[in-house]
Amino acid sequence: MTQRIVSAGFLLAAVVVLVQAFAIPQGEGYQAVGPRAFPLLVGGGLAVVSLIGVVQAFRAGTQDAEEETHWPSVLLLVAALAGYALALVPAGYWQATTVFFAVVARVLGSRRLLRDVLVGLVLALATYFLFDRLLGITLPPGLVRLAI
Repeated sequence: MTQRIVSAGFLLAAVVVLVQAFAIPQGEGYQAVGPRAFPLLVGGGLAVVSLIGVVQAFRAGTQDAEEETHWPSVLLLVAALAGYALALVPAGYWQATTVFFAVVARVLGSRRLLRDVLVGLVLALATYFLFDRLLGITLPPGLVRLAI
């Protein structure tokens, strides 16, 4: 039953994303990709994946997902996500993302803290530079501002 509810919830979210994406005004002129392209891509992908989940959930003989769910891990991941959301602006994007990556890796079973922190740092800095420096989308700089 849980898999059916989650799949239907994701399908509803996909519909909301697609409806909101079509509400974005399309730019004038000769733009190859307008402002609604990325939301449409995300909404379409979410719709496809959630439809697959709905079909699998309602198939006869499907095992209930609750039997396989490790709820302490789920709760720890939700807590980590909430902590990440609270720390993002005051700590900064790349700092909070590095810690979040390491915490999530730990919850999912990794025991190599140094490797997780380094991978999280590399991914966070790459994303930070892509958005902040190349695309001009400002991310929270936080406590330690990058001079590069």
